[in-house]
Formats: sequence, structure tokens, C-alpha cells
Amino acid sequence: MPRFMKSEIEQILLSVAVLAIAISGIGFRPLSEVAERLAVVVFPLLVGFLAHEFAHKSMAARFGFFSVYRAWNLGLLLALVAGLLSGGRIIFAAPGAVVILAPFITVEQGGLISLAGPLTNIGVACAFFPLTYLGGMLGLMGILGSYINLWLAFFNLLPIPPLDGSKVMVWNPFLWAAVEIPLLLVIGVLY
Repeated sequence: MPRFMKSEIEQILLSVAVLAIAISGIGFRPLSEVAERLAVVVFPLLVGFLAHEFAHKSMAARFGFFSVYRAWNLGLLLALVAGLLSGGRIIFAAPGAVVILAPFITVEQGGLISLAGPLTNIGVACAFFPLTYLGGMLGLMGILGSYINLWLAFFNLLPIPPLDGSKVMVWNPFLWAAVEIPLLLVIGVLY
């Protein structure tokens, strides 16, 4: 069972904090609305982010590889600027990545490790979805928790290096399409 080192936890918390501020739309909303939005965004974002990175680490560990999460400062800055300028509507969700330390990784191993994170986000989105039927802040948390995690899965599966999708596409383009295209449709229909 992989563990997070103290430095990883610090970098993950920084990444989640930046993404939470970016998603909150803090630049274009009244302060009371921002506080409420942060309250319902931080938990699903933290759960989804931790689950995503843990899935990568777990899959890497299954192959005997050591891995570590590292924040990407440029990605954090782009996420913050895009989120603030768009009022939280446009998010560049590449604040960092799990780096795998191994002498050699096959294309299949890289694809499986990369696919584990987005598939986990889809599972987290499904777990938040029942809350959408409730009212108040729990209902809003369900809506945002589902949306955030579907968006994280979709964005991470874009076939652009260094995103997960580029590795999945090289390994198995049919599997990539079987996951990414329905994600796009679900996000389009639901949100």
C-alpha cells in the first residue's frame, strides 16, 4: 500500500488550495457567495484529487515502482489565473503529477497507471451524484462534486502530453475513446 510522504502531502494541499480558489470564482462573486462555494468545493475537490493521485501511486506500486507527487508551479499559476479571470468557469487542471521512478516502464504499464486516476475520478463523481437530489449545501456539494470529478477525469484524459490521456492514447486508443467520449457527452448533457 503506497504512502504519501510529508512533502507530497504539502504539495497536494497547495494544489488543492489553488484549485479551490480558482474554481470558487472569487474575483467575480460577493464574499459571502465565495465562502459558501469554497465550503462545498473544497471537500469534493480534496477527495477527488487525493483519490486520483492515490490511484496512480497504487497502480505504480502494483508494478513495483516508486512514485511521488510533485506540484507543477506553472500549472498552479495557470489554474489560478484562468480560474480568477473566468470567474471559476475555465479551469486549467494540471497542478502537478505523480512522478514514477523506474528504470523502464512499458507502454502498457504507463497506460494503466495513467488510466487509474481518471477512472477513480469517475467513481468519485458517481459517489457524489446521489447528493444532487438533496437540497441546500449538500445538494450543491453533490452537483459540484460530480462535476469537478468528471471534469478532472475528462481534462486528464486529453491526449496532450504530459496529461494522462497522452499515455492512454499511445497504449490503447480504443479504450481511450471508450472512456473520453462518453465523459464529454455526460458533462455536456448534465452540465
